[in-house]
Amino acid sequence: MSRTFIAFDFGTKRIGVATGQDVTGTAQAIGTVSNSGKEGPWTEIKALIDEWRPDGLVVGIPFTSIDSETELARAARNFAAKLNTRYHLPVDFIDESLTSIAAEQLISSATVPGKRFTKKRETLRDQIAAELILQTYLNHQLNCADANRD
Repeated sequence: MSRTFIAFDFGTKRIGVATGQDVTGTAQAIGTVSNSGKEGPWTEIKALIDEWRPDGLVVGIPFTSIDSETELARAARNFAAKLNTRYHLPVDFIDESLTSIAAEQLISSATVPGKRFTKKRETLRDQIAAELILQTYLNHQLNCADANRD
């Protein structure tokens, strides 16, 4: 049975969003949600959840090598708790420490040299980071399933 997921690259201004499913193990970026308005991101997130009808949600958490949690990690955990409370869907976490850097490198490699960093590029980076978060999660799920079959 196929399961669909929505992943979030949480940020205080913008939240990148991706969707994917476990049968093919693939993820795709689907948008960027504003997190700076008076209403927060909830109207846009509800519309995405209604459209994609996910079985679970994934939130990227910036893990550090030391035992202390960053302010952004705490904010992402708070966001995840609100997702769970509002939509009654399971929420998993995955390390997203390097996803924004990897997304930026992907964009840079596909961009004409000397091109300025624009708002459109920032939203694209957030979307790609969410896609990388979900792809990592799906890969982890597939690896765990394979290990359990052995």
